Amino acid sequence: MMSEAGNTKYNIEYPVYRTNPHSAETRQQPFAQSVLRVYEKLFELPTFIMINPQDDLHDTELFVSDSIQPLEGQLRTLLTKITELPICGDDVQIFPHRFRSESTSATQFIALMPLSLQDRVIAVVGILCNAETNTSTHFPRAHFQKGSDQLINADLTKKLKSFRNLARILVPGLLRILSANDLNDTLRIHDPASARYLLPPQQSNPREIFTVCNIDPLTGLRTRESFEQLISDAIESVTDPDQRVALFYVDLDHLKVINDAHGHAAGDAALVAISDRLKQMECENITALRLGGDEFALLLEDTTCHQIRALLEELPATLSHPIYHEHSEIRPKVSIGAAVFPRHANNVKELQESADTALYHAKKRGRNRASLFNQVMRTRLDRQVTLQRTAKQALMQNQVGTVFQPIRTCRTSKIKMLEARPDWPTQILEIARGSDLSKIFDSASFSDILGDTTIAAIIHTMRACQNTSMEPWEFLFRVPVPSLLKEGFCDDLSYLLQENNVQPDKFTLEIPSRVLLRANAHILISQLNELTSTGVKLCINHFDSGGLKIEHFQKLNISYIKLHAGSVEKLFEDEKTARLLIAATEFAHALNIEIILSEIKNAHTEEKLKELGAEYVQGEFYAPEQRFSEIYKKHVLGISQDPIQRAKSSIAHRRVSRLPSSMIN
Repeated sequence: MMSEAGNTKYNIEYPVYRTNPHSAETRQQPFAQSVLRVYEKLFELPTFIMINPQDDLHDTELFVSDSIQPLEGQLRTLLTKITELPICGDDVQIFPHRFRSESTSATQFIALMPLSLQDRVIAVVGILCNAETNTSTHFPRAHFQKGSDQLINADLTKKLKSFRNLARILVPGLLRILSANDLNDTLRIHDPASARYLLPPQQSNPREIFTVCNIDPLTGLRTRESFEQLISDAIESVTDPDQRVALFYVDLDHLKVINDAHGHAAGDAALVAISDRLKQMECENITALRLGGDEFALLLEDTTCHQIRALLEELPATLSHPIYHEHSEIRPKVSIGAAVFPRHANNVKELQESADTALYHAKKRGRNRASLFNQVMRTRLDRQVTLQRTAKQALMQNQVGTVFQPIRTCRTSKIKMLEARPDWPTQILEIARGSDLSKIFDSASFSDILGDTTIAAIIHTMRACQNTSMEPWEFLFRVPVPSLLKEGFCDDLSYLLQENNVQPDKFTLEIPSRVLLRANAHILISQLNELTSTGVKLCINHFDSGGLKIEHFQKLNISYIKLHAGSVEKLFEDEKTARLLIAATEFAHALNIEIILSEIKNAHTEEKLKELGAEYVQGEFYAPEQRFSEIYKKHVLGISQDPIQRAKSSIAHRRVSRLPSSMIN
């Protein structure tokens, strides 16, 4: 329900308004006392509220926390004097004071925020806080010292700063309630006729209750308290078949990257900026909320399909404008998922799940985009969840092996290196139905165990190659991104290679180019340089997708660049793009970086891509993925695989690709 003042939504209901206000069984709370309890919870300090300060102390209403009741008289006198002084400087004022009390031996700091209407203070909200020192001689005796002035107690400074930030967001709401609907006619809360109730029943909407405990202190947006109730109310209000209720989930992408690159203050600034932009969209039927962390929501009530589509189109661009914090420019990116009642859901839970699924889809498509829910998303998500659960179980039970695919030189067709890949059980391949299993590889939920398992298999294999004809071969491994970004990964890998007495220059670490485009990539680059200094080689994947700059080649010691034949073929369809790609490979060659052309499936592709001048090739056309034992038998023991067994192995690995396209999609 909308309030009459400011078209603002309120989420709190007090039980008193659910009964007859004239019932003798229900006793209403005093107005300021109710607000005081809310403030105490938020400020976490003894709190006071003075309403309508008067020259006559008996006409001044003062409400204080139980813990400072003995100081009420002294505090009343002090606050009356303070409100007579002109308000200057900061809106939140802080200064020391010594109260006469046996239980109060230390200096008390008073922090307060006066509320003025027509140049007159009509209310004061504040806190009391103990200092560790027992004397106030450290501090100037003038009133209204700011919180940053000569405060020697770090904990005290933190508490006062917290009050300052919260008060600026919360206390102005008190002014709106005090002034009722007409700001020019001050509400006389202390009048006996109104009995100092929470809100005078004759002048206020029963649902329009002060809502400080539902406001996020950082952004000023409503929190997720009563979020489901808001959605439920919106759905229940639908009476026309053309009415819609839409839920938008908005995620600020890579908040951790912003924090790491620019500091947590910059991350907070980004959250506040996104919140401010969402606030600007609030109107009669749009409510903005912060659900927690980097998650926000927009609820559209009594809306139309046209308004939903328009907002879905404009929202990503609106929220992605640059943010300037101190000397840094931050370019925020957001992922958005939306769902509509009754098209996508029949109740609150289904609407939330559908919006969440759409958000997941937006993130999986590369983030920084908006997605509107459809049933295909739900089917794919359910399959992905099942796939991840089954894969994790297989990993924990050691059912995932390791296979190797040879990478050969173009000139001699000799094996240069072996690329290690997970060997997934048949049950996982059947669930995947042609899906890209590399997405599981980069799943943060079990990338560690998958990466550790494969690295252990590689090291074991490298040791088996020692003192054989396979000793010169290198081993390449595409490390899961979460593992790569984990602190200490490079150090751990270097230690493992040294501990197992294998040559570091025979180990090549493959990384996707996108990780070098992150805001905090300089940290990763530094770690990779330390790793390559030990002899480990570096291969950049997805180079053809663009984004890398010359500085990446200057800062990193890159040995190989891997290009995927399928992607390159598409780029070669455009003559200009093909020339640019050829020029890029020539640039790489000039830096002594060698090219690996992977996923080649036939001779036509091989011939077509010769212009790239790749040194190495890889794919089913040259050699399938094999267990190391088979490779060892052939190249060391001179035993070829039985033709029947080879055919069975080939069928097992190609089973998924032979499924009908309808099953794959």
